[in-house]
Amino acid sequence: MIAVVDTSAVLRLFIPDGPIPDGLEAFFRGVESGTHVAIAPELLIVEATNVVVKKQRRGELSVDEATELVSLLEQLPIRYFSHHTLYSRTHELAMETGLSAYDALFLALALDRGTTLFTADDRLQREAAARGILSPRTG
Repeated sequence: MIAVVDTSAVLRLFIPDGPIPDGLEAFFRGVESGTHVAIAPELLIVEATNVVVKKQRRGELSVDEATELVSLLEQLPIRYFSHHTLYSRTHELAMETGLSAYDALFLALALDRGTTLFTADDRLQREAAARGILSPRTG
């Protein structure tokens, strides 16, 4: 299985501030074993780092914890895709759905690649489900 993973979903693996999307942990076990492939726009690592920095500044993470978390995020076995070919579709989806351009980028990649999407974001979940690409439970 190939699936797009968005920032909210990936961060839930490390920061327990809400439920982990159904099937995400099993999916990443499959990524580690080579039976699944996780993909994302290059934005994921920058967006995730921004969340970690904000949490560190608010005192929710120590400097050492934030540094370790960013290092772990960089090591995740995710194949990153350039935004270049997705600009137009991202804009269309953001305008059509009301999603941020950031979230629409993940949706655009999933639609472009014909894959499912793992997200912990409620609005993005609804849009993915409406298009039949919300991640199924994986075993």
